[in-house]
Amino acid sequence: MSIRYVIDNFLPQDIYDELEQLVTGQSFEWYLKTGTVDGHQTNFGDWRFLHVLFIQGFDTTKYYPNFKIIFDFLKPDVVMGAKINCDIYTSTPQQRGWHTDQNYNTESTFTSIMYFNDCNGKTIFKEDNVSIESRRNRMLIFNSGCEHAGITQTDTPRRYVLNINFFTDPKKIPTGKLIT
Repeated sequence: MSIRYVIDNFLPQDIYDELEQLVTGQSFEWYLKTGTVDGHQTNFGDWRFLHVLFIQGFDTTKYYPNFKIIFDFLKPDVVMGAKINCDIYTSTPQQRGWHTDQNYNTESTFTSIMYFNDCNGKTIFKEDNVSIESRRNRMLIFNSGCEHAGITQTDTPRRYVLNINFFTDPKKIPTGKLIT
């Protein structure tokens, strides 16, 4: 059975507010990525901006220390990667491709998604069509083997999410509302 938890009001409000201002501010550095899944562009609107925080043992940005509190909370044994996505408004909701975020899908590999703004964009799971709404300061944690997809937002110019992939003992996973 797969693990899926949602934790609302994940960070203390003052810490969350600082991170939200950083991520949504005009001085944060973004990089264009065409093709939101595996770099393959499926349609004209299949692109986003991203900022890589950590990849395979190395922090890659001066902003990594700002997010350390989140890594500390997740208690990963190994972080495989972490990035922040900025999806741009679409006039109609577009579902991105089904995917897993990395290839090491065991009972000890997890993906977490932290949402930085309220919008009608979603994360949806293939196995049962359960969707998780984008809500400020919400953390979603699930087994990395769960195929999922993003659905673009139509009600706000941008959707910001932090994505972390990591190994840890399943008993150490922070729990919240179990999603079934």
